[in-house]
Amino acid sequence: MSDEIKTVPEEEAEEAFRTDEIYSYHARKIGHSHHRHSRGKKAVKAAVITLAALPFVLAAAGLILFFHYYNLMDIKSIPSADKKIDYSDVNVTFSDTELSEIPEGTVEVPDGGAYSQKNVTNILLIGTDERTDYFDYRCRADSMMILSLNRKTDEVKLISLERGMLVSIPGRKPDILTHTFRYGGAALLIQTVESHFKIHIDNYVRINFFMFKKLIDEIGGVDVSISQKEADAMNALHKYSPVTEGMNHMDGVTALSFSRLRRIDSDWRRIERQRKVIAAIKTKMKGKSVFELSGIADNCLPYVQTDLSSGQFASLLIKMPDFASGNFAEMTIPAKGTYRGLGNVNFAENSRILKEYIYG
Repeated sequence: MSDEIKTVPEEEAEEAFRTDEIYSYHARKIGHSHHRHSRGKKAVKAAVITLAALPFVLAAAGLILFFHYYNLMDIKSIPSADKKIDYSDVNVTFSDTELSEIPEGTVEVPDGGAYSQKNVTNILLIGTDERTDYFDYRCRADSMMILSLNRKTDEVKLISLERGMLVSIPGRKPDILTHTFRYGGAALLIQTVESHFKIHIDNYVRINFFMFKKLIDEIGGVDVSISQKEADAMNALHKYSPVTEGMNHMDGVTALSFSRLRRIDSDWRRIERQRKVIAAIKTKMKGKSVFELSGIADNCLPYVQTDLSSGQFASLLIKMPDFASGNFAEMTIPAKGTYRGLGNVNFAENSRILKEYIYG
């Protein structure tokens, strides 16, 4: 049987064509829409994953940056507090000028151990007098300050220790505090401060003259106001550009010379000059950008020695904004009325004053 060809009226054929075209159009439309929806879901998913990973990326970057700065420093631990230190066999000599600084007197070391509180960290800041770009053991502690940080109240207290105080040193006759560092470094200096003032020292940070000059030059110098007497004394040294009474812009060499002046008056005024320069450094640092501070840290931290662990260093960095906005106070030891010359300091009374000042 032959196949029959079925004819369709022209109107029906046109309708069927239109229907098929509409169907194809909607099919394509749905397909494109599904494709766009699929792409949108992938984009959202990628964004969620990125946001979820961001804290980890930032944390990793922060850790890398932190260890970069921490490892720039010279990390040098000291013997534990329960280890007995004997420096009596160390061969140490001083010049006639240095020996002439030792006053006559007697030393009475108070009884008892060093006091501490869990919320308070005491860091001994040591400025040694070598001028090299490395740390030498043949030097004295030219400047000593206790930086006391209260993590509960955010208070910051800075206590300057007079370098010429006569102290007791194990295995030796009494000598001045500044000489203690040459006998036994940071360990013996910390032991001496703790035994005479009964305040626990948690850590130390050490810089030398080279680092002090470099820091000031890195920040572009400091502005310091000086007296006519100080200007005359500095100009007599002929080691740098002349200075005048009033405000002076000082580079590292000039600021160091100003900080060390003491022949014209006393060690007490010398401490005041050191504080004045420290205040000028703080003022100058506040105006620096993050990038500038980063560059300064890169260039200066290699000349900082400390026994701070990475954990201790990190905890202090975290608290730094709080300390910066907290109350700041400073004093000098020995306190007024507690000594008859630096050869006869009442350490028992000064330890009482210091304990009350730091711990309240």
